[in-house]
Amino acid sequence: MGHIDHGKSSLLDYIRKSNVVEGEAGGITQHLSAYEVEHHVERKPKDLIASNRITFLDTPGHEAFSKMRARGAGVADIAILVVSAEDGVKEQTKEALRSIKEACIPYIVAINKIDKPNANIERTKQNLAENEIYLEGFGGDVPFVPISAKLGTGVPDLLDMMLLVAEMENLTGDTSLPAEGIVVESNIDTKRGTSATLIITNGTLKKGMFILSEESMSPVRAIENFLGKQVSEATFSSPVQITGFDALPAVGSTFRAYANKKDAEKVQLELREAKSKEKVKEIVRTIPLAPDALVVPIVLKSDVAGTLEAIEKELAKIERERVVIKIIAKGVGTIGENDAKLAAGGDSAIIIGFHTKVERGAQDIAERSKSYGRGSCWYSKNSQNIQRHKAQAGYWW
Repeated sequence: MGHIDHGKSSLLDYIRKSNVVEGEAGGITQHLSAYEVEHHVERKPKDLIASNRITFLDTPGHEAFSKMRARGAGVADIAILVVSAEDGVKEQTKEALRSIKEACIPYIVAINKIDKPNANIERTKQNLAENEIYLEGFGGDVPFVPISAKLGTGVPDLLDMMLLVAEMENLTGDTSLPAEGIVVESNIDTKRGTSATLIITNGTLKKGMFILSEESMSPVRAIENFLGKQVSEATFSSPVQITGFDALPAVGSTFRAYANKKDAEKVQLELREAKSKEKVKEIVRTIPLAPDALVVPIVLKSDVAGTLEAIEKELAKIERERVVIKIIAKGVGTIGENDAKLAAGGDSAIIIGFHTKVERGAQDIAERSKSYGRGSCWYSKNSQNIQRHKAQAGYWW
């Protein structure tokens, strides 16, 4: 991270070109915001972390960084704050530092462009201190490395420093657990389907598993690494691409892998029901009421649009003291699973169907949520007929 023109892209380009295996720089690398490099440490102490794989997350404009932070997800383990040895601290440097501090992650300052004639490392250190960035040996404990992204000077030392900070922060993972992590990109391709780029933060992802990100689910039929090559499994810190989501996952959302579809669907249903419940509560909260008034949320379905409109008018005629009828959803067609999920989300939600059928899946959901009462789909010509039926939460009317 850092100010524009301070060399972020040049640094990332140099690291990628010099550390990605020769001949493998193609694939989908250019289209991803995450890629993995291998760094070899000479005369490595025995107690140093064994893995030298480092994944870089490139988020231009800090857009993804902000979204992830807003969701409470850890974007990265370590940040690199790039500062020009010519220009020093600029406005976007300060913005980047604020983002790093808000994310509560350790960072390393890379003093770049030391090959330039006007470069002055000591002056840059002083400038950093004036902006409350106190480097090691200069009144603080923030590690720094002078580099030239153009020539590669100091870049191996920077990668060494990253591995050292990772060791000091005790950044570890457990490969025996199902994978979990963060969605860093998502898109819809007309030929391939809905896909997402994921960073695995812990555990292992294997073919045959199922991934759930909020309400979006995908079978893991194929795992693509950052080079676009298929692998049988991937573990923590690896960026991967998965295709086959039933809905577009939100950038910055977290994901978790499950051993089978049944487990994933169970959690997906719980999430959807929780979301439906919150939706109903939010709708009810927007209605101005007397302190002891009762709101009756209704999901209204009919066979044709004309009937739907007529029934709305009939429901509007119902007048009961301190009772407010609120249609939270309406539509033409059978009573489906989404209708049942929405009704299950409310403490007193009612599904009213006119000349329409109940899908088996919807009936199952209602029974599981204990919001199903014995009744039948019927048609009413006027509000008097409607008022004869006592409102019971979750009944099919």
